[in-house]
Amino acid sequence: MFSLHNNYAVHMPAAADSVRDTIAISELLRKHPRGLSITEIAETLQLHRNTAAKYLDMLALKGELDCKKVGTAKNYFLARRMPVSALLHFTPHPVMVVDGRMEVAMVSGGTLELLGCSLEVLYGEPLRNLPFPLFKSQEFLAGCHEAVQGTQAIISAGAVIGGARRRLRIHFVPIVFDTGRNGCAAVLVDETASREAVEALEVSRRRYEALTADQTEFVLHAKPDLTLEAVNEAFCRHAGRTREQLIGFKFLPLLPAEDRDRVRATLRALTPEEPIVSLEIRSIMTDGTLGRERWRMRALFGEEGRHLGYHLTGTDVTELKHCEDQVERYHQNMETLIAQRTTEIREVNRTLLEVLAEKEEIERELLFTQFAFDNASDSILLFDESGQIYKANRTACEMLGYGAEEILAVTIFDLNPSIARARWAGMWAEAAPGERERTLSVHRRKDGTIFDVEVSRTFVRFADRTYFCSIARERGGGD
Repeated sequence: MFSLHNNYAVHMPAAADSVRDTIAISELLRKHPRGLSITEIAETLQLHRNTAAKYLDMLALKGELDCKKVGTAKNYFLARRMPVSALLHFTPHPVMVVDGRMEVAMVSGGTLELLGCSLEVLYGEPLRNLPFPLFKSQEFLAGCHEAVQGTQAIISAGAVIGGARRRLRIHFVPIVFDTGRNGCAAVLVDETASREAVEALEVSRRRYEALTADQTEFVLHAKPDLTLEAVNEAFCRHAGRTREQLIGFKFLPLLPAEDRDRVRATLRALTPEEPIVSLEIRSIMTDGTLGRERWRMRALFGEEGRHLGYHLTGTDVTELKHCEDQVERYHQNMETLIAQRTTEIREVNRTLLEVLAEKEEIERELLFTQFAFDNASDSILLFDESGQIYKANRTACEMLGYGAEEILAVTIFDLNPSIARARWAGMWAEAAPGERERTLSVHRRKDGTIFDVEVSRTFVRFADRTYFCSIARERGGGD
């Protein structure tokens, strides 16, 4: 008993040291994802080189480390591998497992079903001997080799399997066998059905466009907020606008003001049980006269009654209505007919002038505001609370070296290295819209150049949202 107790007492510290040192090695390599050599590890952890090499071999055998030769030295880094048993248990896709000799070591049942062959055809065979050109391709072999070395990859490939063309997305996953050996799991994701569905959808869309293009009726698609997504040529001709001018425009502003509320209320009342309504509304023709349109409006609903948008089909019934009006007017005296027509013309002209005046004034103000913003001599930037640039004028783009679209991906932290996230959060916590602050700061251009600027800062609030406005001028850059 004494002897056993002595041995236990002697070996326990050694075992504890081994566990502690292996944990220390793992933690060190976690901080150096590119890896370290045996000498670097031993010096950092103050271990004997032979002791460090022994522990590294132990961790490599357990599959926790990978090793690559860099010249004459070995570079060790943490393995990013999955145990093969776990991978086969959880993945729903066909899997073929390859060992370091590029031979098939395991095959899932889904793989045999996909390839239409028995296990004997694949198991234990080198990839180059398999009767499938896909597995002999250089791209597939390179992916397997890289995965065995610890680097995952994804490729897309087409292959004829069982006489049918298949489209596959292949994931090369680094794995470790139960024996500690490294390998590769090729996960075969069959995308044939999804890609064919996408192509079929595109064909259907083109056929639908071709069908609606030849229709004399107006055919429109609109979002739930009645923003137009698609219009056919018949409606473009009727509205006197191009498709590009109509897409993104709301449907209701195309109608006279008197009919908008009625149409809006009618559409809101549509339900999945009663999704269709027919309406007759007035319209202003391209020549300024009052027209009549008959519309059939269908609300589109998805699962659980989710509103997806509207399908609108319309017909110009102006001529029909004119004929009906004429028949009615023939039973009236001439003076009543003249007075009625005069009133209608005045009403049309008044409505048209109001709509045109309102539209021209709004467009003029928007164009002027945008022109003044873009051509300001100082850089003007608007940031949201996350620090992302919401809007930038042309001067800001030129000063910082970004394109108009490119600068929208820049944040305050990229632009101003003197502002940290904590300081930014504090500025927003104390935000007081309308209060201005003038200060000296720095900006960083796209090429990394940092320069001094004079900045006027303020928080502004618009449409229930707050933005940080920065108006900057380069110091020494002139007026």
